Amino acid sequence: MKALLYSHKNKGFVLLSVLMLGMLLISCATAYTWFVRSQVRSFNRERDNLTSRTMAYVLTEAITKALVYLAANVYHDGFTQKWYQPFILPMTDELGMWVVRITPLDDKIPIRNLFLPDGSTLRREFTSVWEDMWAELGHRELAQRTLDFMDKNTKSRVGGVEREYYINRVPYDLSELLIMSDDITPELLYGVKDEAGEKLGLEDYCTVFANDKININVAPIQVLELLPGLEYGGVADRIIDAREEKALNGFASLRKIPGVPAKIVNQLVNLVKFKSTYFMIRIERLDLEGEGGTTFNIIINRDSKQIAKWEES
Repeated sequence: MKALLYSHKNKGFVLLSVLMLGMLLISCATAYTWFVRSQVRSFNRERDNLTSRTMAYVLTEAITKALVYLAANVYHDGFTQKWYQPFILPMTDELGMWVVRITPLDDKIPIRNLFLPDGSTLRREFTSVWEDMWAELGHRELAQRTLDFMDKNTKSRVGGVEREYYINRVPYDLSELLIMSDDITPELLYGVKDEAGEKLGLEDYCTVFANDKININVAPIQVLELLPGLEYGGVADRIIDAREEKALNGFASLRKIPGVPAKIVNQLVNLVKFKSTYFMIRIERLDLEGEGGTTFNIIINRDSKQIAKWEES
């Protein structure tokens, strides 16, 4: 009788062991399946990212060549020109649909070209523009301090200050101004959007992606109103109205705008231009359902034919 009970216990133990082993094998198989699936998904994401990045680079190369061709045949850049309107590339099963927009830059104060070749003397034509900008931002006292931060020498300007951590060179990006933590805050640099309304920041007036002058065809209203003679009497608004109909192609077209005095145009000769050197290329990949995918924001220098900035999200 005891032998029989022992035999039944053995069988029960063996059966339980088999069941537990089976569950373990099923769990392992399930985990392996999920692992394989995650690896496949990861591989597919990486493949899609690589495909998108390659396509964006190819498009950027082609667009740069087209912009170089335009520079040799069209002597102005403005938002109304058809090649600066968004366009869609044909949709394919593998590549999806691509939405592209090219935007001329050189639209703000060229912070990397404020100085004469000595790297310290502020260009005379930008003196009042620079000071008026800081007055608009409510920090007139920073006009000279920021120049001390960026110029090559280590001598303080009148009204300025030199500190050990100042970079004494033009910044590669506006965010470098945050090094001046005692003076420049993120709110001052990037502006503030709150319930009371939008408050402009330094980046709404300045850019590192500009040559030596401001393209009057694309400059925003707050920048135009800093230029001599354009701040009063609605002159800046008249220029914007005119360029929305047709891009201005030279100072002659600027003089033809009603209400823009000739003497003001003469004051702008060393400050403004009508073509851009830098361009933003925005490339967005959509899937077959039109869902948003990877977006690329690429800035190129048309003169050097080089990519100045590459961002993707």
